[in-house]
Amino acid sequence: MLLSKVVYEPKAAEPEVKVPFLVKVSISDLNIRKGPGTDYDRVQFIPVGVYTIMEVRSGKGSSAGWGRLKSGIGWLSLDFVRRI
Repeated sequence: MLLSKVVYEPKAAEPEVKVPFLVKVSISDLNIRKGPGTDYDRVQFIPVGVYTIMEVRSGKGSSAGWGRLKSGIGWLSLDFVRRI
């Protein structure tokens, strides 16, 4: 009888970021998503401006992580914003 060894692989840790913080959006076609990743639907484009990020999570399509907007409308890829 062959036995296979089960290896536990912990989930990748979420980025350690102090929240809330402000970000500046400088491009006019940045998507707001329903969740933290490109596999979530697009809500709308976010206007150029300064926004408050309340939570950061990792997700598909962003190496810097995804930030949840204070307004609650959705999530931004932090690859395309500048923290201020």
